[in-house]
Amino acid sequence: MEGAYPILSGALAQEKRLEIITNNLANLNTTGFKKDRAVFGVVALGPAESPPGTGEPLGPAPVFSTLSLVTTDFAPGAVRTTGDPLDMSIDGEGFFVVDTPSGPRYTRDGHFTLDVEGRVVTPGGFPVLGTGGPITLPLGKVTVDSDGRISVDGAEIDTLRVVQLNDSTRLRKVGGNLFDGGGQPEVAVTGRIRPGALESSNVNPVEEMTTMIEVMRLYEAAQKVIQTTDSVVGKAVNEVGRTA
Repeated sequence: MEGAYPILSGALAQEKRLEIITNNLANLNTTGFKKDRAVFGVVALGPAESPPGTGEPLGPAPVFSTLSLVTTDFAPGAVRTTGDPLDMSIDGEGFFVVDTPSGPRYTRDGHFTLDVEGRVVTPGGFPVLGTGGPITLPLGKVTVDSDGRISVDGAEIDTLRVVQLNDSTRLRKVGGNLFDGGGQPEVAVTGRIRPGALESSNVNPVEEMTTMIEVMRLYEAAQKVIQTTDSVVGKAVNEVGRTA
């Protein structure tokens, strides 16, 4: 039955891959969402043992599939116009900076609103940071330019803090469409602000559904191999028992 373990590891790997695809599809309409991809590797756990006393050469090492890491694809999503001045997207690289109890976090979701205190906040209620800290706006007509300068009735109030991080591969999703930068330094950003517009998710539903079908077929194939192996082992045990 040991021979089924590498197949089982492959089935479990496909199961994890399916979870990631399902989460991508669930966030198809989430503003600024970045899809994930599973990266798998293999592990050889030493040479297979030959039957005791046979003198036969050792067989090949059993190979097991493992999930090496989950990567995030930061390719931009399509931009849709909303006309709301507090909806903002970033053309090019960069992230909005958000103040949370755990420290600054980063997001591409620019669907901002005002709370009861007049602060610009995310859908989760976290204050959006400007160069002077959390941005608070008085009543009036809000305008935002491509450099992120926010004005109310023509008077400049603050400038959005938009940054890029030294190594985007180290960004970690922490929920709420936010990323933790892992304490790495912020660097100059070339992205420009587009007010009155939102960046859509970069999930391609056709691609994800195609991959899902492939994963399900691989999983079903692995199941059949495991069932066949189990059946063969069961017959062998029963036959040995009758012979004895």
